[in-house]
Amino acid sequence: MASRVRFSPPAVSRRSGAAKIILVTGDTRVESAIVDNENADERTSRKRGPRRWGKVAAGPRPAWHGAAVLLALTTAALVGWNAVDQASPGTGFVLATQSAINLLIAIVASAVLTGLAFVTVGRFKALPWWYLWTLGTCLILLLTLGAGASRIAWLLAVAVLVAGSSLLGAALGGLLGPGRRPVALRDRRLVVLGLAVVFLGGPALWLFTAGQGPAAPSDAGTPATTIKSDPAAPGPFEVSTLSYGSGSDTRERYGQSADLRTEPVDASDIIKGWDGQRESLWGFGTENLPLNAQVWYPQGDGPFPLVLIAHGNKSNDAASEAGFGYLGELLASQGFITASVDQNFLNTSVLDRSGGLSGVDVARGWLLLEHLRAWDSWNQAPEGQFAGKVDMGNIGLIGHSRGGEAIAVASYLEGLDRLPGNESVSLDHEFDIRSLLALAPADGQYQPDGEPIHLEDVNYLALQGSHDADVTTFGGLNQYERISFSGDEQFLKAALYVARANHGQFNSRWGNRDVGDGLTKLFIDAGALIPAADQRRIAQMYASSFLRTTLTDDSAAADLLRDHRAGGKWLPETNYVNQFSDSSATTANELTMRTEGFRTTDDVHLPLRGGPGNDIVRLLEWDRGEDAPALTTEFSPATTQARHLVFDAVANTEGGDLTGSVRVRVTDGSGRSATVPLAQTMPLEHLVRGQYLKSSLLHSGALTEPVLQTYRVPLTAFTSATNGLDPADIRSVTLLFDNTKSGSVFVDDLRLTNEGAIR
Repeated sequence: MASRVRFSPPAVSRRSGAAKIILVTGDTRVESAIVDNENADERTSRKRGPRRWGKVAAGPRPAWHGAAVLLALTTAALVGWNAVDQASPGTGFVLATQSAINLLIAIVASAVLTGLAFVTVGRFKALPWWYLWTLGTCLILLLTLGAGASRIAWLLAVAVLVAGSSLLGAALGGLLGPGRRPVALRDRRLVVLGLAVVFLGGPALWLFTAGQGPAAPSDAGTPATTIKSDPAAPGPFEVSTLSYGSGSDTRERYGQSADLRTEPVDASDIIKGWDGQRESLWGFGTENLPLNAQVWYPQGDGPFPLVLIAHGNKSNDAASEAGFGYLGELLASQGFITASVDQNFLNTSVLDRSGGLSGVDVARGWLLLEHLRAWDSWNQAPEGQFAGKVDMGNIGLIGHSRGGEAIAVASYLEGLDRLPGNESVSLDHEFDIRSLLALAPADGQYQPDGEPIHLEDVNYLALQGSHDADVTTFGGLNQYERISFSGDEQFLKAALYVARANHGQFNSRWGNRDVGDGLTKLFIDAGALIPAADQRRIAQMYASSFLRTTLTDDSAAADLLRDHRAGGKWLPETNYVNQFSDSSATTANELTMRTEGFRTTDDVHLPLRGGPGNDIVRLLEWDRGEDAPALTTEFSPATTQARHLVFDAVANTEGGDLTGSVRVRVTDGSGRSATVPLAQTMPLEHLVRGQYLKSSLLHSGALTEPVLQTYRVPLTAFTSATNGLDPADIRSVTLLFDNTKSGSVFVDDLRLTNEGAIR
């Protein structure tokens, strides 16, 4: 059979551009490929080395484009959410401008990084430049949003969001984009879609369902005394309200609707950084700061003690002073004139991103003194709403957060001639501030002469929540330690640690998520908190008990300050730890202290979550060997008969078998001894867990801090008809830790006291 030869015209491959000649001879098909010059050049370049510059991936890439688009949309949504949470009236233009600048910086920076990738990695492999540019821009924007509730959590969230949205966008781009092909059962586009669902759905499900659940309060034992009535019950006085202000404020309640007018004050020598934007926002500058407040006052002749409330640092449009109406109403009904002071114009805002104010921490306290000056003038006026009705000899201050430090600043500045560190500012405030109540206070923001504030002869009470995600450490314990009594008058200081309480719920306008904007605030475990109403009831009970005890002759609820269990009938159900000290107590002189059987007996600064505290305590650790661990303190003969053995202690563990492990032995001058279990008075307290995030893994610091409990053991517990112990002649006290093989405790201020009435 004759051969047949057919020549086909050259075919050009779409991908390589190579020409092909096909030769058909009979039943034999022969293909001969002629490689074009481009591929020949590429082989030559491979021999010579990589390209000098990178190359761009050619052809349509719907998966990469889909990944870029969805990642950009996800980032825009998160940035927008974050901005909305920070927005406040009058700052929209500033926020928009800052957002635009951030976006421009991110785009330019990402372009530079993408260019570097092309001239390095791109020399060896074609890169999807559009996705890389988008990825860099989005990463820069997301990483600069701020850590919010947790830096670890936010970094993990960014990784999940970038990977998940990129995978989901790639899958959707491949399935819906141009040039799409029918979907097969094992199509890798479906695999990518499944991975995206896992990457995004799993963490999202965890974020909205995770939490610690409720915690069962531990058994605190039976108190020696109980208070007879609920301190948070409304009092006998009818309550009226009003507001006072400059009369020219842009906010109506302090402007035209103000019931009383006040003169602005000049703080220009104290506060720096108040620029034109801030003056435009508020309508005034530092040379004429307004004195504004909302007031709740009892109807009656008086005179009534005066209480000022200072709010903390929240968004300046939150009207934070209004969040203490629950305290104002209660205290006014019980006979206190109560004013919640407006200092919102000193709070953080979008304007602070380009440089905030300085001098604010001392200015908050100074402004409280200026408010007292206004009240003093109204009280001394021959006529007026408050003429002769204000007891300026009994003044109390309540402060929350930075306001909790501001009240200490005000007490410190009272009576000084010049502002420390700023001699150009003269001070002439002579008032009688007797009592300070600090709710989750900041500490150490203002340090005159480089030292924290020390106060003398003032009543002090600090409350702190274990789940505070803003002021994460009990700073009030430091101020508690830095308060001393001269003994000339009766004063007290106390501290209360409340399990599952947070920072914001002390203010009814702040909510249950202390920190974070946008997505970051969702890492706060709001479900682990005690209800907001319960937290504010605790504040009401202690504010009433503290102020009535220290500013009036009514000390019916004083025992609550010594021992939280005394108010167990009315306190919400959670765990409490409290400390207490009283200037009226006569303390026996400590002669010596000795230890035996301990592995560690160090004097250490109390290791608070925020760093070493001001209180120096004794750390005792043991692994019991032949010697039973014991701490013995010897005393000189008491000049006045002691009534109680008092000390502060806490087990250095979250749980375990130390609750009933401590025994107390006392010995009198004749050598007679008696021993009782500490649990007979109150079980040894353990550390309170303070996990405020949805997982302990998201915390970068400690989950607990050692807040010491004050134990008050009556010496009558050691006496009986048979042992003949003389409680008037106690010479030594021994704490025995011989019921457990190992343990760790903090102990402080072991003393014998003869406590009198608080007031």
